[in-house]
Order: sequence, then structure tokens, then C-alpha cells
Amino acid sequence: MNPLVISHRFFDNVNKYPDKPALLSKVAGQYRPILYQELGEIVKAMALMLDSWGIRKGDRVAILSENREEWIMSDMTNQSIGAVSVPIYPTLVAAQIEELIKHSEPRILFVANGILLRKVLEAEYQFERIVIFDTDPELSQAMALAEMIESGRRLVEANPEAFTTILDTIEPEDIACINYTSGTTGVPKGVLLTHKNFVVDVNNSVGIMQMVPEDCFLSFLPLSHVLERMGGYYTPLLVGAAIGFAESIEKVVVNMGEVQPTILVSAPRLFEKIYATVMSGIEAGSAIKKKIFFWALKTGRARMNSYINGTPLTGWQKRKIKIADKLVFSKLQKKTGGKITRFVSGGAPLSKEIAEFLFSAGLPVLEGYGLTETSPVITLNGPGKVRLGSVGIAIPETEFKIAEDNEILVRGPQVMKGYYKNEAATREVIDDEGFLHTGDIGHFDEDGFLFITDRKKNILITAGGKNVAPQPIEDAIKLSPYISEAVLFGDRRSYVVALVTLDQLVIKKWAENQHLPFEDYAEFIKRPELQALIEAEIEKQTAHFSRFEKVKKFRIITSDFTIETGELTPSLKVRKKIIADKYVDLVNEMYAEPGQELPRDLI
Repeated sequence: MNPLVISHRFFDNVNKYPDKPALLSKVAGQYRPILYQELGEIVKAMALMLDSWGIRKGDRVAILSENREEWIMSDMTNQSIGAVSVPIYPTLVAAQIEELIKHSEPRILFVANGILLRKVLEAEYQFERIVIFDTDPELSQAMALAEMIESGRRLVEANPEAFTTILDTIEPEDIACINYTSGTTGVPKGVLLTHKNFVVDVNNSVGIMQMVPEDCFLSFLPLSHVLERMGGYYTPLLVGAAIGFAESIEKVVVNMGEVQPTILVSAPRLFEKIYATVMSGIEAGSAIKKKIFFWALKTGRARMNSYINGTPLTGWQKRKIKIADKLVFSKLQKKTGGKITRFVSGGAPLSKEIAEFLFSAGLPVLEGYGLTETSPVITLNGPGKVRLGSVGIAIPETEFKIAEDNEILVRGPQVMKGYYKNEAATREVIDDEGFLHTGDIGHFDEDGFLFITDRKKNILITAGGKNVAPQPIEDAIKLSPYISEAVLFGDRRSYVVALVTLDQLVIKKWAENQHLPFEDYAEFIKRPELQALIEAEIEKQTAHFSRFEKVKKFRIITSDFTIETGELTPSLKVRKKIIADKYVDLVNEMYAEPGQELPRDLI
């Protein structure tokens, strides 16, 4: 067994923890476990079936499914025989799925259900075999996963040593997956990641995060995204911990209460939503309620400082924190399951204010940084190594350089092999010294903590030659309990403008408190009273920015940005190019003088 091979490490834990829960899935209203031993037996059976179908090391096998236990089974099966997983986001439309499968050319497809399979069947592509998790009587060309497992068990019984023989052939430098990028700025590229890429990244991250077999994770970010794949799947199974599956993004908070995880890996959007929900409740509360809340928040800072600085709390501080928890924070702690020891935030920048709030509430949130091309983690905050506002320190074996234009360059064992079928693109991002050019702008402080300014491509250069990094400004605006999303524009323009979406439930409560009629939201957002409120909120949240960075004009979008409309990636990052194209007239309107038509390409 090689410790740098994903499947070897997994089966080590099958032997170490046979009776320990590996996966937790909700069935008939209750979470039920699949033990490590049981999961190992299923993977063996599926692996021998793939082998009997002629699947060999290096062959591609696609997985098209939402997060569920069968996704893990399918991928670990691939890792056990040397097949290359091609994870596909289930939120993609048929044309996007067709593009990816024609590029990666998988021989086998694992698919969740008939709805997703029908998307695939629109493509002119022929799989050798299709295995479906939830059977559909109208789709007879797909074999049921249960049938595959049962047939595989018979193969295991007939030749018990066959699986071990195959497993032993897998090596650290073998490709584990082709992980397609989210495509925030262009066509997705297939990132080639090896067993070693992932396992080294897991090992180094676990050391900083101090993860143990007793931990329990809740999985809800898409497993097709490298952050959840590494942080919410490989990490727990290679440590010997358990993974619970959320029913959906909408039910994450409910499922936290049921699964009682100790760790949850998330993009900032979840934490922003928690913060906004709490703050909107406080805004609508009485004066005494506000006073108690802000006292508790101030009291909780002692807990935050103790965690960050490693200094013990005094007896008096402990007593005050106990009161603050009882009066304010216990409800939030209970909603998150009551056992969270750390949230892990990645995929996009997390607001320092939101991090401070969660720390003060007894819910530490530790931010990291990485890319699909780096498996993904390259820096992390961790217990005893925290600096709020930063994305942490370099994980072991990872080197950095800051280029003359402040772009972050990284080299290490977690950096990809390259882009599948795209050597030119690979040469563009990995230089002759092996450093990956991340496309992000940032700097290290004197203690080695990395701070991200923004994406290099996102920097706005105004008509006056001023450089504006939109991300910190957008994050500040979103701290308003009324505003759910903000996207800035201003490249080659004389001033900065913003498109914003609002929290409709909060706005409705505000309208009721102001005794304003609220019947049609699309009409209500035009009201001068609301426009004045949002203008004041933007000004308040951005008061500390320079004059040239401030938003001069804004427009309210009538509906939230969503994955389904293409405005968000499956990992919940904003697709600025899509939004710019969709709302070009609205943005131009904020710059145009009456009767003046502006070029449509200046966004």
C-alpha cells in the first residue's frame, strides 16, 4: 500500500475502522450510516465490474450527480482501478454537458437519475455503459447501480484476490481526475490532478487544521468542485472521519442540526447568509434587544482573541461569555448542530467582519486559499495560526513568489500536471521554473500570512488611471442586511457603479415597518424610499474607501443571481462576464447622458 494513493489510504481506514460510520445519508426522514467496512465492500464489487467491462488505468469515467453516497462510491471505485474520474456539475445544461463529455471522452457514465440522463442523451455521444443510481423504467439502456453492485459481489466471491491485484497497480503519479474549472471568465479547462496532488494536499491541510477520526463533516458544496472533493470528501475518508450529506443547499442549516457536524467546508455565501439573517433580526428588534446583542458581540471578542492568540480566558471573561451564549449565541450554536469546532471557508474571499462575528459567537471560521489547478489548498488559517482578513500561511512543501505586478505565483506537489488536451494553456500558466501563475493579486505580511486583493482580471482601471479592486468593496456592501449581492463596474469609466440584489424577505419586513405597500417586488424597488435606503447603506458600508473607489450610482436587480440562470458558478461564485453581458444596458444607463449612446464593450 502506497500512502500517496487515494484508494490505498481509504482501504487502510477500512481495515482500521471497519465498524465506524463513513457516510451518513438521510433516508425516510432519518440519517443512517454506511460503515467503512460496508463502503469498502461496495467499492470492491463495483471495481471488479468495471474491470470486467474492460475499463483500465487511464480510461475516463464520468460522474453526473448531486452530492450523495453513490457519488463517493463511484469515484472511489475509479480511484481503486486507476480510472480517471470526470465529475460533471448536475446544474449544467445539456449543451455544456455535451461539450465536456466530447472533450474528455469517458467510456462509462455514472448518473443519478433519469432527469440528468435525459440531458446527456441529447448529446451525440455514445457511452459503452451507463449506470444509474435511481432507476427509471423509461430508460432501459442504463443499468441500476444496485444490480452492478450485486453482480460485482459475485465476482469478489469467485476471486477474492482479484481486487487487491488491481489496487496494487495504482501509483501516486496516476491521474485521479479531470476536474473542469468553473468557468467564471471563459470556457472551462480540464485540470489533470493526480493521486499525489490530492493526498499531499490532504496531509498538509490536516496538519494545520488538526483534523481527527472523531470529526464529522457535512457535505453540501458540489463534489464536482475541487474544494468539496478534497476538503469535504478525500480529507475525511483519508483521516477516518464521517461525511454527512445535506439534502440541498436550502436545507444545510436544518441538516446541520440533524448531523451535528464538527467541521463544515463552505464558500463564503453560506456565512454571509447566516450573518445577514442574524443582523436583519437585530435591525428589526427592540432597542434593548440590540443593546444585549452588541454587548454579547463585544464580550465574544475575548473568546475570539483567545482562540487567535492562544491566550487563556480569565475566570471573569468565561463567566461573561457564558451569559452571552445563554442570551444570544446559544440559538445560533444550536442551529449549527452544537458541535462545530471550525468552519472552513474557501472558493472566494470571506469578509473580515463576518469572520469576527462567527468567532465571537463561538463558531470559528478558518479561511484558506487555492485553485482547481492546485488541488486546491495552498494556504490555510488553522488553530493557533489565524490572522483575520488573510487566507492563512503557506501549507508545507509550498513555495510562493510575488511577481512585479503583485500576481501570486506558487510551486508545490499539489500543482496540477496540466490542462487536458491543452498544452498551450498549460504553458501560459506554468512557467519554466514550475511556478503556477494564479491570476490573483496579493501580498504576504511580515508573519507570512497571505492577503488577496482581487483577481488580476477583475481590477478596474478608471478613466482617471486609478486602480480599483472591486472584491473588497463588494464584500463591504454585502455586509448590509438589506443587500445580498453586489457587482461593481468601472473599467475605463470615469466612476464606479454597482448592480445589487436585495434580500427580499428583509426588504418586505422593512416595508411593513415603514407602512409602505408591498405587492409587486419589481415595482417596489423603484420606490424613492427604498432607493434612498440602499444608497445610504452603500455609503455607510464603503465609508472607509477612497473617494475614487466609492460607488457613485447603482441599480437594483429584480431577482437574485442563481446557478440556474448562469450568473453563479456551481460553487456559488459570481460570473461577472455573464452579468455584464446580461445587464449591459442597465450599466450603460448609469453612465449615459440623456440621448447619448455608449459603446457596449466598455463593461
